[in-house]
Amino acid sequence: MAWNYHERPGPGTLGPLAVELSIPEIHKAIWPVLSQRVSERAASAVDLLEALLRSEGQIRRRDHELLAGDRVLNGDRDLLARISRATGLGLSLYLGNRRVASFSTLSAGAAHDLGGFADAQLVETVLRKGEAFRGVLALDGRPHVVASRPLLAGSGDEYGAIGMIEAFLDTDVLRSQIATSLDEGLQTSERSATEQQADRMEAVMVFIDDVARRLQLLALNGNILAAQAGDHGRAFRVVCRELSSLADQAKGAVAEVRSLTEEMGLRPASEEADDSQPLQQRQGQEQGQQHGPAAAHETPTA
Repeated sequence: MAWNYHERPGPGTLGPLAVELSIPEIHKAIWPVLSQRVSERAASAVDLLEALLRSEGQIRRRDHELLAGDRVLNGDRDLLARISRATGLGLSLYLGNRRVASFSTLSAGAAHDLGGFADAQLVETVLRKGEAFRGVLALDGRPHVVASRPLLAGSGDEYGAIGMIEAFLDTDVLRSQIATSLDEGLQTSERSATEQQADRMEAVMVFIDDVARRLQLLALNGNILAAQAGDHGRAFRVVCRELSSLADQAKGAVAEVRSLTEEMGLRPASEEADDSQPLQQRQGQEQGQQHGPAAAHETPTA
């Protein structure tokens, strides 16, 4: 089932970059685009988690327990952990408006306490109206990018939304990661302003490229899970194709930005250091890479 996510409007659009940009200015410039990408990733993670839950069996409740088939989901740290680690997002399950399971990675912020209640706006949009939600909410007093959708039961005497699935990322943690990434390229003050600006832009592009890599990994995991689910996972392959397409678009955008920076004469210091090496030394390194062991790659797990 395809969901139309109701989005809360974000801050202003990306404006022209000044010649000299401070780290807060870079945050402000890239945040609308970056938060949109995270929001899309969160919505895809919610879809993937629901497909994984339904592969376990029918979604139902038994007293105060949420079940997928015969599997009790209260306090689950297996199914949620699979999707959380693949996407870098936190995930929670709700029975009604009460949280019964939550798992998160360091990159997404802390997992939320079990037994806590969902945000009032989520309850209104997702539980009462039966609509999907995507936006920024204050969870435990901290702003989070959130995507959520109803968890539907379809058997027995109960039909309709019996709970919610939620994916989240602490925006303060994300901003800290960006600042750290930018700071690592700005340790020396002797470089020119042009070199510093190039390094900052490269750090941002590396971060977005990593988001694209995670999306590709998510799509690959989704295809594996869809294949395991058989007929139940057939429709979800469409979601996986969209994820793969989104990853390709993100990588294409990074390549285009790199091309523009080269046309502007902005090159990271790392590239200039490579060019400064003697020709014979660079050729020796290239030959070593060609004849050396194959590069390591990530292998997703279902």
